[in-house]
Amino acid sequence: MVKGWLVCVAGLLAASGVGRAEPFVKDEHTLLLAHYDDGIDADFASDSPRARGRASLVAGRWGKAARAVKGWLTPDMSLLDIDGFPLFETVTYHQRNVDPRHGCLEMWVRFDPVAEPEYFRRVMTWEAGSSYVILALRPEPKERSLRLLVSAPEGAASLITPFPYEWNDQWHHLGIQWTETTYGLILDGKVVVERPAPLQGLPPPKTRIAIGGHHRGLNLAEALIDELRISDAPRYGK
Repeated sequence: MVKGWLVCVAGLLAASGVGRAEPFVKDEHTLLLAHYDDGIDADFASDSPRARGRASLVAGRWGKAARAVKGWLTPDMSLLDIDGFPLFETVTYHQRNVDPRHGCLEMWVRFDPVAEPEYFRRVMTWEAGSSYVILALRPEPKERSLRLLVSAPEGAASLITPFPYEWNDQWHHLGIQWTETTYGLILDGKVVVERPAPLQGLPPPKTRIAIGGHHRGLNLAEALIDELRISDAPRYGK
C-alpha cells in the first residue's frame, strides 16, 4: 500500500509542472479549479462550482485575477483614492472541495505593498468548530513570514518560511499540502517546510473555504489571487 502511494505521488510530481510557471490544469486529483478569467465561480468543483462573496477581477498572472483588498492605503495612494476601492467580500467555496485526509491547496499570489504597520494577511482559511487552518503572511519586527497555522484539540502545528517585503508586487506560487502523517508549506513549486502532523490529516472544514481573507471578511490578503487549485493528493516534493 505504501509503495503504491509513493508511486502515485511520484506520478503527480512528474505531471504537475513542478517549478514551471503555467496555469493549473484539471486532472483526476482535482477537487476545485478556479482560473478567475470568467468570474469567481470555480471552473471545476467536486460539489457546486458556485462561489460566494465578491471581488473585482483585474489583469492577473494569466488572464484575470481576483483582487482581495478593502481599503488599506498603500504608500503611493492618498485618501482621495479610497472611493475607487472595490467592495470585497471574501470569496468562499464549498467545504466538500477539501479532503482532510490528504491533499494540496495552491494558488498564485501577488501581494500589494501596504502602509505600515502591516497586519495579519490571510490567503486562505477554514474553520472546524474550535479548530482552524490558516495560510497567511505575518509581520515580524525585522522580517515577514508565510505561515501555515493548524490548531485543533488534538494538537497544533506552525510551519514558517521567510517571505521578504521585497517580494511585494511579484507573483509567487503559494500553497499547502498534507497527508495523514505530514504537513507541508509550498513556495514556488516545492515544499520548503515539512512537519509531522499531530492529527490524521487536517481538521475537516465545517465552514466554507475562504480565499483572500477570513470568511467573515477580516484580515484580508491585500493581494491579487490567480489560479486556485485544490486536490485530493499532495503534488510537490522538496
